[in-house]
Amino acid sequence: MNDVAKQAQEIVAQIKRLSSPRFKKQMSERFGINTEFAVGTPVTQLRELAKKIPHPNQQLAETLWQTNVHEARILASILSDPARISATTLKTWVHDLNSWDICDACAGNLFCKLKNPLPLIERWMKNEEEFVRRAGFATLACLAMPRAKTPDNALLPFMPLIKIHAADPRPMVHKAVNWALRNIGKKNPRLTPFALACVDDILDLYEDNKAARWVAHNARWELNSPKIKALISTRR
Repeated sequence: MNDVAKQAQEIVAQIKRLSSPRFKKQMSERFGINTEFAVGTPVTQLRELAKKIPHPNQQLAETLWQTNVHEARILASILSDPARISATTLKTWVHDLNSWDICDACAGNLFCKLKNPLPLIERWMKNEEEFVRRAGFATLACLAMPRAKTPDNALLPFMPLIKIHAADPRPMVHKAVNWALRNIGKKNPRLTPFALACVDDILDLYEDNKAARWVAHNARWELNSPKIKALISTRR
């Protein structure tokens, strides 16, 4: 066993020491997380653990991912190196996704920090696999965060895919579509009208689709709320 494998083994042992059966039950029953390979360790504990590990460390991240332990994969997303991860590893990881929390952790910790993520997430959005598609929209949501430096003209071309996949009946997908739409609308006052126009288009396109109408009505409600409108007005 090499040094990296030993370190990964020790980290997994620490993750297990920080776990509890009670929290694992909450993960499943309260948060809808797939706990098949989970041990029951909160993300807050994983982040504290990550602070003690020098990173980025792509080799260690990949070794942790290969353990198949749910929480180790979340930690791997934190420790990974966006500049060094290979296309092959990215493909493996995105197709390994089996729960919304690992998916969203990868989106926020890794995928949105890649050098050129936009073509990649467009391919993921067009993929039929549930969590591959979610990864595309979750990463778009991260790229549309207020502090993200993504230019407006890089986000707007995704509106047609938002319209199409708002009707995806799978909650893990259309909730991520909604997240991306809301974040684009909240990023700055210039983008808000485009997001609201997308809402109107979705409602016109899908009169009887429950998922699409939820996506649209939820986004409209948030973007039109006085608190959010006031917040958007402060952004540039």
